[in-house]
Amino acid sequence: MRHLLCATLALAAATTAGPALAGEAFVGLYEHDIRDHIAIGGVESGQQVVFGVRTAALDELSLIWKPHVHLLAGVNTAGHTDYLAAGFDWRFTFGDGRFYVEPGIGAGIHTGAVNLPSPYAAGISSAEAARRLRDWNTKLDLGSRVLFEPELSVGWKATPRLSVEVSWIHLSHAQLAGRQNPGLSDIGVRAVYRYGEDR
Repeated sequence: MRHLLCATLALAAATTAGPALAGEAFVGLYEHDIRDHIAIGGVESGQQVVFGVRTAALDELSLIWKPHVHLLAGVNTAGHTDYLAAGFDWRFTFGDGRFYVEPGIGAGIHTGAVNLPSPYAAGISSAEAARRLRDWNTKLDLGSRVLFEPELSVGWKATPRLSVEVSWIHLSHAQLAGRQNPGLSDIGVRAVYRYGEDR
């Protein structure tokens, strides 16, 4: 995961390298593994520090309504699941243009558990059964290393360069990789810095 976080930082640096480029960089603090009727929630603790970058609307992707492209990383403060995700966002402004809603969809990978072995398997020792049961009760088994990453942000442009967003990020495989699919949802607030042209 360290290599993935380094790659995120490198992309952020590259995105801000030239005045002709435009986009946004953001950082936020999220409540981790919440119960939201989509994810089971409540297994993992700690907060999630989420940071990343988002391009301006891309004319090159006009066939899919000129989305923004995002890359983000979430790091858990209690040593639980970290993740890296990338995808598309579509911004819809309203009012005087300072308020916006931005739904998105992407794909992510994570450092959490996948397919934990059953504590009720035949032929294992009582100590091994106890260890496996402890893992079942304390680790979030997301069922797949690669997951879908839908997200939703509601934002307010405080200044031409700075915005504040309430943001929800979800990770799951929609039962495409099997029945083990508790999902992971984080919700929080993030600060957004806009550079270059606002679009």
